[in-house]
Amino acid sequence: MLFDDIMMNHEEREIVRLCKKLGKSCSFTKNADMSSLCELAYWLYIDDCKEEALKVCEYVNIEIPEKINYNVWDFIIWIWGLEAHIYHETGRKNDKNFRVAQMKKVWSTPKHHDETEEDAWRFCQKIMNRKTFESICHTANIEQASAINDKKLENHYRLTALYSMIGYGVTGFYLNLENNKEKLSEKINEYMMLLR
Repeated sequence: MLFDDIMMNHEEREIVRLCKKLGKSCSFTKNADMSSLCELAYWLYIDDCKEEALKVCEYVNIEIPEKINYNVWDFIIWIWGLEAHIYHETGRKNDKNFRVAQMKKVWSTPKHHDETEEDAWRFCQKIMNRKTFESICHTANIEQASAINDKKLENHYRLTALYSMIGYGVTGFYLNLENNKEKLSEKINEYMMLLR
């Protein structure tokens, strides 16, 4: 089993905890399970275990349902974004493009019976264009946690910011990330160094 194999190769508390949890329950329809799977994939990536992170991401290569539950699918999108990011880093351009196209398909899934895919995508693009670089990087949240000297909370915000920074940054759909590519790359590296 995937999680047992990962656990055998790691002593990091967070990775072991997540593998044990996912070994008991890993449903693609449960928010808590997809949250844990997303966290595991990103921790593996942060720890420079890209092959294992990619295996976790590829484990979630599932069919897109007709109706999207974003409480679950936000995590799947972040996992797929990490997958596309790793493909990009390793020169697998076609795999990256396919995964990004699947992400767009999820975002284009109509939310109402009278909505078209084009309507859903346009609405999603409006939301994407409203996101600032700072909001995606959770800059204000990290500063607030730092002000009260809460390192654990700071690191929580860094980790969850990486979901969007990496997962959305690879797509090319977020204007404020595209306009700050070099800054984004530096910030990703900074957060990962602080989380190690």
